Amino acid sequence: MTPRAPHLLPLGLACASLLTLAACSKAPPAAPANLPEVSVFTVQSGATELSTDIVSEVRAYREVELRPRVSGVVTHIDFAPGQKVKEGDRLFRIDPRAFEEGVINARANLAEAEANLVRVQQDIARYKPLLPDNAIPRQVYDQTVATEQQLRAVVTARRAGLATAELERGYTDVRSPITGRIGLQRMEVGGLASAGQTVLATVSTLDPVAVYFNISERDYLAFARRQQAAREAGKASVERPIQLLLPDGSVHPSPGTLDFTDRALTPGTGTLAVRAIFANSDQLLRPGMNARVRIVYDVAQDALLVPQRAVTELLGKYFLSVVGEGDKVEQRPVTPGPRIGDQWLIGSGLKAGDRVIVDGLQSARPGMVVAPRPYDADPAAAAPKG
Repeated sequence: MTPRAPHLLPLGLACASLLTLAACSKAPPAAPANLPEVSVFTVQSGATELSTDIVSEVRAYREVELRPRVSGVVTHIDFAPGQKVKEGDRLFRIDPRAFEEGVINARANLAEAEANLVRVQQDIARYKPLLPDNAIPRQVYDQTVATEQQLRAVVTARRAGLATAELERGYTDVRSPITGRIGLQRMEVGGLASAGQTVLATVSTLDPVAVYFNISERDYLAFARRQQAAREAGKASVERPIQLLLPDGSVHPSPGTLDFTDRALTPGTGTLAVRAIFANSDQLLRPGMNARVRIVYDVAQDALLVPQRAVTELLGKYFLSVVGEGDKVEQRPVTPGPRIGDQWLIGSGLKAGDRVIVDGLQSARPGMVVAPRPYDADPAAAAPKG
């Protein structure tokens, strides 16, 4: 073997180094640093019902305070508090003895008046044949006829007195005027009840129930003008159902209908009282419950909705952070419209297909490149990184 020349070794090392550098220059670039992760909501357009939520109060459709129509001592209570009662059921009884005596006296007075009337009628029947022969003075006959007419009036008055006495005796039984549910008694056995004054208990109907709320002058005018415009356009007014939102956030399963609108605005508040009726077959709704009514007042076509927390307000102006081409963040001024649930209708500054950042806004600045992932409205979803 021929030995290598010593001066060729450095040349070989240099060539090897050049080959290594060339190979390195063809390797893929290093991975970029971790990008901020954000959740994005892809905007879609569609028809959306525009609604407003108004604080309301549930009341009984019919509610009656039971007051006695005669005075006396309560001797019986014929119900259990909270039970269902039917119209005509006896609920309280007032001591009837004094009223029974009144009926007996009224009957006796009527019998006396009827007897006097019969006696005078017999006199008239006896006197009348004697008049042609002048066997009896005409004056006596005329006085007897006048007495008979007077006694007829007395009999009529005594009959009315008997009817009143019997009616008052019947009022000793206090009966339910409606079918519903009765509350706690306010008078115990042995208590003295005063006619027309003492409240014995309250009976309420629970199916259906009435829900009362107030709308502002502005909302009333807007609704009235929409109805007028619909009539002028030859369109029939659409009766949209009303939803009832319960205190726990759930929605009452039965929609309601408007039943009453007050004739005038409430002085001082400038609001109009409105009532809606809701079915309550399971009697879940109870009088006094605070709730909210949701009224759909219009339908927006091609509406763009975004989650409310995606909207940023600064000095009275509103902005959205949008992920554009190359996953770069840009900030857009927008004009928001009404709020619908947990979303916000955007009037301008946005279009369908835009990707709006909902979570991760703190780490997403305009011009930055981010790592978007689909927005999950479930609050239990993992929060974005960064």
